[in-house]
Amino acid sequence: MSLSEITSLQNTLNSALDIFKAELAAQNFSEPSLNTSKPHPVDEITYLPTPAMYEARRVALASLGLLKSLVQSPYDALAANTWATLEVSSVRLAAETGLASVLGDSEEGLSIDEIAEKTGVDGLKLERVLRLLITQGWFRESKHGFFANNRLSNLIKKDQPGFHLATYMNDLFNKVTVGFPEMINHPDPEFKKSNDPLHTAFQLSYKTDVAFFGADGWLTKDPEEAIKFGLSMGAVGPTSDPGVAADFRWAEIAQGKDAIVDVGGGQGTLCCSLAAKYPEIKQFIVQDLPETREAAESFIASKGLSHRVKFEAQDFFKPQQRKGKYVFVMQRVLHDWSTEDGAKMLGNIRNVLNKDSCLLIIDTIIQPGVVSPTGPTLSESLSKSNKNSYEPVPPPEYIPVDFGEASRIQHQINVALTALCNCGYLISTVINAITISVFHPAFERTYPQLQEMVELGGLKIKKVNATRGWASITEVVVA
Repeated sequence: MSLSEITSLQNTLNSALDIFKAELAAQNFSEPSLNTSKPHPVDEITYLPTPAMYEARRVALASLGLLKSLVQSPYDALAANTWATLEVSSVRLAAETGLASVLGDSEEGLSIDEIAEKTGVDGLKLERVLRLLITQGWFRESKHGFFANNRLSNLIKKDQPGFHLATYMNDLFNKVTVGFPEMINHPDPEFKKSNDPLHTAFQLSYKTDVAFFGADGWLTKDPEEAIKFGLSMGAVGPTSDPGVAADFRWAEIAQGKDAIVDVGGGQGTLCCSLAAKYPEIKQFIVQDLPETREAAESFIASKGLSHRVKFEAQDFFKPQQRKGKYVFVMQRVLHDWSTEDGAKMLGNIRNVLNKDSCLLIIDTIIQPGVVSPTGPTLSESLSKSNKNSYEPVPPPEYIPVDFGEASRIQHQINVALTALCNCGYLISTVINAITISVFHPAFERTYPQLQEMVELGGLKIKKVNATRGWASITEVVVA
């Protein structure tokens, strides 16, 4: 007979933590701490955990999330969720006031009076905000009334990529969130069932009639917004880039090709990651709208890679200009668009594919949240895996297929894109002679949803490759 959920999850958590600590020790790393202002080596945005460490962290997060839900009062959970938006806006406040930069690397920190003087914010109000954030691991109180940075708050210093995520992106989705319930449950039935990018929470919240993305969209009309958005994504893309770069045979697939072409590549974070890891790949091309050129070329230059990574203006809804021996890549692009629009983009690349070229789709593939009372332990799974390459482990007992808390960001992005872009499709089912229509957002797709879009674009899936991160690399060929 299986153990109770709490006992089972407790055992799984202990096993995951033991493996995590062993992997740290093997790399000569100390254990991370929230009681120091010094960052830990694993906090570096380019750090890639070992396969065992990555799986241990994933299992530990899943166990912790479920254990919290099991032991916490449901009413407390609801109350905490109700006021969680204040925690989100408090992080933005801390970033906008430069609080983390003011605190610097001091282990003792600063008194609330000193912080108030340096930031120009009322001390009593800021003290309440800080103590709220500390409960969620942001900042620390070194002694009564003195506050200092920790490994989380270090990320929102003004010279860090996380600063843009905590300010611009935080503010964008804080506003969009206000209109989200109205979008999904709009009093106008036509608005409610619409699946185009002009009927979204973004339009409702910003009181505009333009789409967020696209050639005539919000970012195009305001180049400063496009730059801020690109800088914000610079703190999102690199979190998956190390796994994408390490867990796929890039050197092999690029051999004999003229270049790797990242279609819709934004700032060029992926190309720069690949260029740094694979010096044998000589040429990379970042394609995106002209409005992103400044941010992209600046980022590429900051990495010292302008001689190998070039920016090129390209609208992915228009015919692809590159025809030859290329590895085409679409990362975090298709999840912004409907199945039909995604198929059009893929069709533009299909039209230039030949025997010497190929296409890779890098995006999340959403897994179900189904839980089983049986499953192999983490230790058993790791003992059977190849220690020199990454292979995802199956979920232990009572851990969801999607690993719950460990997949939270993927699901957040899925809903966020629904609020921002809305593209999706209706699936109609006839039950007892009654047609039931259900709206399905088409962003972070399940495998069948991705397969549908690929086939509509005249292509077929060859293979899906998992990585140490939220992204999978799907190899696609001409049907």
